Amino acid sequence: MAIGDVLRVLLSADQVYINARSVSYSEVACVTVLTWDVLIMFSEEVDLIWRRAWTPAKCMYLIARYMPWLVQLALLAINVNGSTGLEFTFDQCAAWQVVQGILLQVVVTTVDVILITRVYALYSRSRILLGVLGTLFVAELAFLCYVLAVVTPRLTYDDECYVTSSPAIFQYYWIVSLVFETILFMLTMFKFIEAVRHGWGKGPVMQQFVTDGTWAYALIFLAMLVNMMLYKYVHSTLTGICYTWLLVVLSFAGSRLVLNPRRAYISRQASRSGASSSHIELSRLSGGGPPASPLRAHAHALAFGANSLAHQYYQHEHERGVLVTIERISDSAFLLFRLFLFFFFLEVR
Repeated sequence: MAIGDVLRVLLSADQVYINARSVSYSEVACVTVLTWDVLIMFSEEVDLIWRRAWTPAKCMYLIARYMPWLVQLALLAINVNGSTGLEFTFDQCAAWQVVQGILLQVVVTTVDVILITRVYALYSRSRILLGVLGTLFVAELAFLCYVLAVVTPRLTYDDECYVTSSPAIFQYYWIVSLVFETILFMLTMFKFIEAVRHGWGKGPVMQQFVTDGTWAYALIFLAMLVNMMLYKYVHSTLTGICYTWLLVVLSFAGSRLVLNPRRAYISRQASRSGASSSHIELSRLSGGGPPASPLRAHAHALAFGANSLAHQYYQHEHERGVLVTIERISDSAFLLFRLFLFFFFLEVR
């Protein structure tokens, strides 16, 4: 073998080691960031999640919050800069990638159901809208599960189970996900514009919804876009370097999409508890009974007259309806999650 060939082999091996080390460092950084986020939010989580009754919303929160963390801890245990000394066969790598694909899709689907429920709540629990979104959601799930079932056997790995390349069809997994996220974001923004125009868009819960929806969409969109570009154009150990960062984003966004509306509503209720006697009737509305739709609340507001109390009543009724829907997550919305499990395992099998 010529000296030039030997040098190229050595340089190539050195580059593989550098890339593997970079991926390992990235995984350590992801675990550190997510662990820090879990710790700083834990006291609030105890008050707003753990002390509440078990509901679909609570289950969704726990999946979105802790499943990405557990996956990253497993990745950390398997290989940290090659120091574990573990080696894997091709079949073992393929099996581990199937597990990662299933867990990723569970987390993505959980966050999607949370986003769908938020939109469903903002549109006064419209059955027509839920039917349309449900149809799109099922179509998305069927396609994503098909892509994962096709892609997983065709991934290539190195000796440490790092993905080094993926088939071209994998890019459509990210594209379809991005399109669906964009549809949900546009529906949220449309309702916010309508709310501002009708005078009930300045409430804390509504503003919290729009703010959370905007940054969550931006973070998820960016993370998925970067992953799509890496899997499409990078053919080395660095291909999957941002996979764990997507898990961080999904955990960060999914947990706050459930926590923040609860915090905003509780703060709103606390501020109302010290209000004057003219607002006592409004504060009682936070008790039992079904939440009023925006049109019904608006009719009450018109009956009271175009004054600040009328706007407060209308705003409070709509915010309460939004929170109750998020808290309970209707059976129709939760059915979407169960449909995911059916379609995914059908395709994998």
